[in-house]
Amino acid sequence: METIPSRRRRGPPSRQIADSATREGRLAQAIQRYGSARQLHLATGISESMIGKYQRPGADWKPSKIADMAAELGVAADWLWTGETKLPASVAVSYYDAKASAGFGRTCEESDARPVQFPRSFLTDELGLQPAGLIIITADGDSMLPTIHSGDRLLIDTQPSSRIEGVYAVVMHAGLFVKRVSRTASGDFIVQSDNPAYRPETFPAEQVSFGNPEGQALTIIGRVAWTMQRV
Repeated sequence: METIPSRRRRGPPSRQIADSATREGRLAQAIQRYGSARQLHLATGISESMIGKYQRPGADWKPSKIADMAAELGVAADWLWTGETKLPASVAVSYYDAKASAGFGRTCEESDARPVQFPRSFLTDELGLQPAGLIIITADGDSMLPTIHSGDRLLIDTQPSSRIEGVYAVVMHAGLFVKRVSRTASGDFIVQSDNPAYRPETFPAEQVSFGNPEGQALTIIGRVAWTMQRV
């Protein structure tokens, strides 16, 4: 398996090469592909110090932690523990039946998801995405024309980011939307359409949340990383 050099930073001990022949090396390699130890901590609740400890030789691993980390990292627990399997060539991305309005909004409802398989190399190498946190929804409406058409499938990256600039799936006015989001110099959020027939809206930062809707005026679900258009 290809090894990936890491960048020096504060936190777990720096590693020049993630050696897949060792348990700690396989974990480091999977984390490098995933994003960062902090992202893994936020997703699993395992402390960054514990994740750093597991990346050092001779650490005493708990089976429950292996299962939790492997599930979030998108690798087989057996591979993480023994190295007997490899990173899977394909990744299952959850496709939700929910439609994100590119118009006047649709009521947010619970939606069952079904898995859609993507080549791992396409997501990581071509799109520069980490598989964890990706979902697919469908656009509905005309407010994002000509960028996004009604019926387009949208690949959404829900990984947290400190930089908000681009097209996002958002929840506002009790509806799920896809809109272009940017920030002003004062920190307010501007939500607008690419279709000039629709007027932009501005939300103060204190009225904005990230991830799951929490009763705020605006919730940012994730960035639209790729669109799949019908021909």
